[in-house]
Amino acid sequence: MTGRPHPGPGRTDAELAAVQAEALYVMDDEGVLTAVNDVGRPAPARCFLSRTRASVRVWTSAELPAATAAAIRAWAAAQPPVEDLTEVAEVPAEVARLVAGHRPVTDTFVGPAFAVLDPLASPELPGLRFEVCGPDRAEVFRADFPEVTATLAERQPTVAAFDGDRPVGVCCSARVGRWACEAGTETLPEYRGRGIASALVARWAEQVEATGRTALYSTEWDNHSSLAVARRLGLPLYAVNINLY
Repeated sequence: MTGRPHPGPGRTDAELAAVQAEALYVMDDEGVLTAVNDVGRPAPARCFLSRTRASVRVWTSAELPAATAAAIRAWAAAQPPVEDLTEVAEVPAEVARLVAGHRPVTDTFVGPAFAVLDPLASPELPGLRFEVCGPDRAEVFRADFPEVTATLAERQPTVAAFDGDRPVGVCCSARVGRWACEAGTETLPEYRGRGIASALVARWAEQVEATGRTALYSTEWDNHSSLAVARRLGLPLYAVNINLY
């Protein structure tokens, strides 16, 4: 990643792409991906692209030869602007060819990236209460969200929806970077379809903004329930994420 992202709220799409990359991945001083920014530091994608309307940003891991990384950046620099990001739904064939030339591509991830900037107001949901949950609340999630119990300290801020004393939905900081946090939401099956995820994301974003970071939300194109959350909140689409493993 070249240059320091602007830390303020008025970021351009390119700046949002940069702060998201820094939240999603651990990088060295040269911007080379070294790990996923998650508990246990899993291996990163070999190539991560952020396609904004104006340009394509590229980050690669040390697994890719320097010549391959340079060829991908040259391809990115030659790409024209796009008007409609919803049409960016597949891995670019030339990038797939270049990455596979080093070693076969085993998995890909393509999907939209949204900024949670001034989300639409989320109504109160009768019968439920929403709470900010610090690390001291980890045990309340053990029965229904055991992964949250195990990682709550690393996923702050976190907001949960409770039906009585039972947590029925949660929005955690799935990735925490210096300038941005990425949302991760889950709702119990029997409570889905009530707008809980949207309400959680809106409240979580308020907590993220209070830390001076930008709240981000991304998903895959075929995750229709997750896309519905973005629509309900009126979240602006600033990029499409493309990962090759």
